[in-house]
Amino acid sequence: MSTNSPTIFAEELANELDKIPEQYWSNLLQIIRLFRESVTPVTETQSPDSLIIEAIEDLGLVHAMQEVKHETPLSLQEALAEMERERNLSLLST
Repeated sequence: MSTNSPTIFAEELANELDKIPEQYWSNLLQIIRLFRESVTPVTETQSPDSLIIEAIEDLGLVHAMQEVKHETPLSLQEALAEMERERNLSLLST
C-alpha cells in the first residue's frame, strides 16, 4: 500500500477486485468477512459457545469450497435451467 489515504486505498482495492473473475467474488467476500471477524474483538453479546458454532460453520464452508474448487461454474442460463429442473422435480414429488 503506497498511502494511508482511504480514497486511494479504496481505489487500489477496487483495481485488485477488477482483476479477479466475478465467479470468485462470493468466495472473496466470505474470506473478507472471516478476516474481519477474526480481527474484531469479541463483544459481550458473543458467547464462547456461539464463537465455537461459528468456527464449525466456517470450517464446513471451507470444506464445501474445497470440494467444488475444480468444478467449472455454471453460466447464468445453465444455473436457471438447473433451478427449473429442481423446481419441477419438487413439484412432481409433492
